[in-house]
Amino acid sequence: MKLKLLYAVLICGGIIILINQACTSSTYRDVREGEALAHNHCSSCHAFPDPSLLSKKVWGDVLPKMAELMYVEIYYTPFNISGPDGDRPASREAPAQLFPYDKWEKIVKYYIAAAPHDQPRRSKEWKGMGKELKNFTSHGIDLHVDRPFTSLVRFDTSDHRIFIADANQDKLYVTDAKLKLLHSFPVFTGVTDIKIRNDYTETVSMGILKPSDERAGKVTSYSAGNRPAIIVIDSLQRPLQASYADLNNDKREDIVISEFGFRHGSLSWFENEGDQQYKKHLLRALPGAISSEIYDFNRDGMPDIITLMAQGDEGVFIYYNKGGGNFTEERVIQFPPVYGSNYFQLVDFNHDGWIDILTTQGDNADYSMVAKAYHGIRIFLNNGRNQFDEKFFLPQYGSQKAIPADFDNDGDIDIASIAFFPDYEKVPMESFIYWENSGDTTFARSTFSGAADGRWLTMDAGDIDGDGDLDVILGNADFAAGAIPKKIREHWKEIPVSAIILENNLNNKMVNK
Repeated sequence: MKLKLLYAVLICGGIIILINQACTSSTYRDVREGEALAHNHCSSCHAFPDPSLLSKKVWGDVLPKMAELMYVEIYYTPFNISGPDGDRPASREAPAQLFPYDKWEKIVKYYIAAAPHDQPRRSKEWKGMGKELKNFTSHGIDLHVDRPFTSLVRFDTSDHRIFIADANQDKLYVTDAKLKLLHSFPVFTGVTDIKIRNDYTETVSMGILKPSDERAGKVTSYSAGNRPAIIVIDSLQRPLQASYADLNNDKREDIVISEFGFRHGSLSWFENEGDQQYKKHLLRALPGAISSEIYDFNRDGMPDIITLMAQGDEGVFIYYNKGGGNFTEERVIQFPPVYGSNYFQLVDFNHDGWIDILTTQGDNADYSMVAKAYHGIRIFLNNGRNQFDEKFFLPQYGSQKAIPADFDNDGDIDIASIAFFPDYEKVPMESFIYWENSGDTTFARSTFSGAADGRWLTMDAGDIDGDGDLDVILGNADFAAGAIPKKIREHWKEIPVSAIILENNLNNKMVNK
């Protein structure tokens, strides 16, 4: 009897082993097939996102959202405002072809199998950072706003004025160089850019703060006195920035506008047809346009356009001016879609006569809100043929913006940077970093004791007091997203500063105490 029972157990055990082997073999085939599918389909829209960039858990949160955007069977619903159609009026008809669920399931298996268990941290954490900011003194600007949402700060160095926009108050405040409030006036919601002219200013306003495809954005002109505002361009999809130049050589100033949007957006240039009439010309009909600059890259005498794109197909693109209002697109830098690109600036970093590119990656307001080792500042050097290679990477969790300039007047380029999504638990002082160029591709980091007194969304630099050195201003936005310790949240409530000035003390002082 015992022998029969033992024989039965051995048979059952053999069956279990065979089943496990079959399952393992089947899973392995699915994972390998999923890898090929991921490379084929994901790379068709953007840079391939390697599984190592996020942990298994985070991929588990992200992939269902990606399934919505890819129109995967069972995930697609025409009434989901966070889906691929954004918050446009929902269509009752599904797309002509949905992505097969069985293929999607294999892609998921590949990512979950290949991803690390824990979110990768920086391979080498900084040992420390000085809290004594050399040559700078901080001064808070309190505009008596309970919960500041400073969407723009800008130095007007010609008239020694400071512009501060608050997206909760829908106001634009103007102070003098000694931080005395001169006046304020109402603006449309979410001012993110401003063009300061002789007798008037032009603002770019999103019109709505939350992710949206609503066409509520505007370019608006405000004159001195009580004259009514003039809407220059209307019905824009969450525009972030505008650049101005005569692009078609007709002696009129045209405008390049970055419409970030949400699921839909664009980069366009608006042809000035006179009499305040503008004609829109699409350059890139995709969401995620951050900002642009005008620069003659190929030195042919015609202004070209360079832009940073995010929201999926992240990268830097140059639009070469072919004359007559025609442009050709060339991608010069590409990033994976989880990098969170959010700022770029042109600078001749190595003083070789060719313009280089600085970028920041650190936008974490998405479905993977964790500290990412690849967040930070990147500097791409121009080889003289407008081909750009990454030379420096300066890590900073949640990096938001970085301004390259010679802050200490020693002839080389330093960097001032802010982080909107720093690691508040472990390194909150990375909210602001001053990177002093020490030469030989090395930088010394420092910050100031009030670096965590706000959540810095925006920043500007310039010689606001006219003393020959560059000052810095940081704009504070009270934003709830992310893991923020209770102690820091309470601290923000106690001192709700709208902005902080970092006065450069190389020469004279800005504020007379």
